Amino acid sequence: MPGLPADRIQATVACILGNVLLRLGNSATGVLLGLVLASMNRSGSSVRPITIGILAISFYATELLGAPVFGVFSDRYGRRIFMIAGPVFGAVAIQFIGWPTALVAWPVVLAPMVLGRMLEGFSTATSAPATLSFLTRETAESPAVRGQVMAWYEVATVVGIGGGFVAGGLLWDHIRLGAFVAITGVYLASLFCFWQVRDRGSRRPAGAQGLGQQAGAPEGEASLAPLISVMRLARRPRVLRFVPAWLAVNTIIGVWFTHSTFQLTGGQRSGQALAGAFSGTSLGGAFILFGVAFIVGVVLWGRALGTMRKTTVMLATVVGIFLICGALLGINHINARDHSWLGWFVAVFLIGVAVVSGFTPAALAYLADISEETVRQRGAVMGLYSVILGLGQMAGGALGSPFAAAAGVDGLIMVTAILGAVAFAAVFALRRFEEAQARSHVRLSIEAPSASAPPVSLQSAPLDGLASPRNSDGDRGSPPPAGARDTLADSNI
Repeated sequence: MPGLPADRIQATVACILGNVLLRLGNSATGVLLGLVLASMNRSGSSVRPITIGILAISFYATELLGAPVFGVFSDRYGRRIFMIAGPVFGAVAIQFIGWPTALVAWPVVLAPMVLGRMLEGFSTATSAPATLSFLTRETAESPAVRGQVMAWYEVATVVGIGGGFVAGGLLWDHIRLGAFVAITGVYLASLFCFWQVRDRGSRRPAGAQGLGQQAGAPEGEASLAPLISVMRLARRPRVLRFVPAWLAVNTIIGVWFTHSTFQLTGGQRSGQALAGAFSGTSLGGAFILFGVAFIVGVVLWGRALGTMRKTTVMLATVVGIFLICGALLGINHINARDHSWLGWFVAVFLIGVAVVSGFTPAALAYLADISEETVRQRGAVMGLYSVILGLGQMAGGALGSPFAAAAGVDGLIMVTAILGAVAFAAVFALRRFEEAQARSHVRLSIEAPSASAPPVSLQSAPLDGLASPRNSDGDRGSPPPAGARDTLADSNI
C-alpha cells in the first residue's frame, strides 16, 4: 500500500488481517450450522427451509439494529474497543451454536442456536463499522490508495468467508463437534490482530457535543443521540439514491449464504444436478474456486477504482450476476450422461464471479466518499455498510425460503436473476442522476462564476480527489459545500 507511512501500513494490515480471521470465524460458524442441520434432517429431524431463514434473520436482524448504534459509539469512544469486541462476541456465540446439539434434541436445540446467531450478529455489528471507519480515515488523502485499501478489505472479507466455507466443511467431516473448538481459536487469533491496532485521535475532546446532540439539549434527548445521528444520515440524498442498488446485491448474497449449504449438501431433487451433490469437503473445494475467481476480480477492479467512476464500475459488475445465473442453470440441468458442456459452464460461472466481485469495493469507496462530508461521523456512515448488508442478507434469507422450498437450487437461481435486474435498474438510475447533476453544476458554474471561488470543473477537481485541511485530530476539516458534493458526486472518469 504505497502512499501510507510505515506505522499506518502496519495498523492497516493488522486491521485487515483481523477482519480476515473474524470473517473466517463467522463464515465457518454459519457453514457448521448448516451442516449440523443437514445432518439432523437426514437423521429424521424435520428441518425445513423456513428454519434456515429464521436462524439467518436472527443473525442479520441483530447486525442490522446494532451496526448503526455501534458505529456512532465508535465515533464517540474510539474504534479500537469495538474492533476487539467483534471476535469476543464471536467466540461466545459459537459455544451456543455447537455444544447444545450434543445435549439437546430437536426442536428444543433451536433456542440456543437462535441466541448464538444473535450474538454472532453483534460480532459483525461492533467490528465492521469501526474497521471501515478506521480504514476510511487512514486513506483520506488519496482516492487511489482508498480504492486499493477497500479492494484489499473486500479481498480479506472474501478470503475469510471462503476460508470459512472450506474450514467449516473439512473440520466437520474430520472432527465433527471438535470443529467448534477450532473456530473458537480463530476468533482468539482475530482478537490478537485487532489488539495491535492503534487508533490515532479517535476520541472526542472532553466536553465536545455528542453525535446528533444539539448544544444545550436535554439529557433525555442526548441519550437518543445515536438514533438521531443515524436517522439524519439515512436521509441524506446521496445515501437514499445509493441504497436500492446495494440492498439488491446484498439480498442476493443473503439468498446464497443462507440457503446454499443446506440445498447443496441436503436431499436430492429430481432433475437438479446440484441439489444434494456435495459433501462438506467437496463444498469447501467449490468455494475455493469461487474465492480465487472473486479475489482475482477484486484485485483487478481495485486497480481501476482510482481512475473509473464508481457508478460505472458498479453498473459493469452487475452484468456478472446474469452470467452466474446462466452458468448455474446450465450446470444444474446438465445431462448426467454427457458432461461435455460442464467445463464451459464452470468457466462462465468463474468469469461472472470475477466480474461481479468489483461491486462491493466500488460501493465501499462510494460510501467512504460520502463519509468525507461528515468526518466526525465516519463510524456512523460506515455503519450503514453493516445496515445494508444485514438488511439485505436478512431479506435474502426470508425471500429465498419460499423459492428454495418450491424449486430447490432452481428457485435460488430464479430469485437471483430477479434481484439482479433490480440492481441493474437501480445502478443505472443512480448513474444517470449523478451525470445530470454534474452537467447542471458545470453549466451553472460557467454561467455564473464566483469572484471568490473559481468554477469547479470535472477535469480540474473531481470529487473523489477533493481534499481539505486536516484538523488537530488528523481528520479533514470542513467539507466542501453540500451542493458541490451532491452535484459532483462520483465524478472520477
